[in-house]
Amino acid sequence: MVILLISLGLFSSCDKCKDISCENGGDCEDGECICGDWYTGDNCETKIVKAYEGLYSGTMTCSWYSPYIMRFADVPSEDNEMTIQDLSVGNYMVYNAVFTSENQFNIPSQIVSNNGFETVRASGSGTFRSSGLEMSITITNSTQATPTLTLCTFVEN
Repeated sequence: MVILLISLGLFSSCDKCKDISCENGGDCEDGECICGDWYTGDNCETKIVKAYEGLYSGTMTCSWYSPYIMRFADVPSEDNEMTIQDLSVGNYMVYNAVFTSENQFNIPSQIVSNNGFETVRASGSGTFRSSGLEMSITITNSTQATPTLTLCTFVEN
């Protein structure tokens, strides 16, 4: 009987996950949360993209604005998406970005401006490096008979 009680006590104290609550689809293994895609933290409580929210100042090769300022903001309803707001031209363009890894994203082809006279589309990609944000954006403007393509490169200063 004593051996049975000791055995039950040992097995119940071995459940290192009984008081651990993993969020956002994380699983507890050996007392630690193993997070699913796009989440980090002790309890998988933090979206990875949240680390990139904020303002980025740099230069854009196709622009006459200097400095060029981009604001990254989390899309609360999506695990791996952010919006990129171009603050250099008076909130003129907002891009949707989809992260493909912890520090890389794509800007799927999308209309960023349509005022009835012209339609501006954008697509591209970017990377958060230890040296800062780098991204390339292709902008298509429909005002001419043949739409013009402009390749822009943003590098954080």
